[in-house]
Amino acid sequence: MSDSKLSAEHTVAARKAMETLWQEAHLKGRCWGPRNPSNRYAATNITIAIGDQLVSVSWRKGKLVIHEFVRTKNTLLGRRVKKVLQKHGLPT
Repeated sequence: MSDSKLSAEHTVAARKAMETLWQEAHLKGRCWGPRNPSNRYAATNITIAIGDQLVSVSWRKGKLVIHEFVRTKNTLLGRRVKKVLQKHGLPT
């Protein structure tokens, strides 16, 4: 079985296992699908935020990997994103 198929199977199972957290989260997102020429940024992951904590679960090297983040303000990346959005006339 291909790694992308395993990735999808395991992240679907992980999403179901995280149902209670999913319902509690104020920010949630999912992305799935194998990388291909027309969708080179595709990945399989689950992202949730509760309070000032954000977790993203993805499949890498045969296992589920958990990336943990804590909300912060005034980061270099945040300033860059804001500048790009404003440059394109989007309200921030």
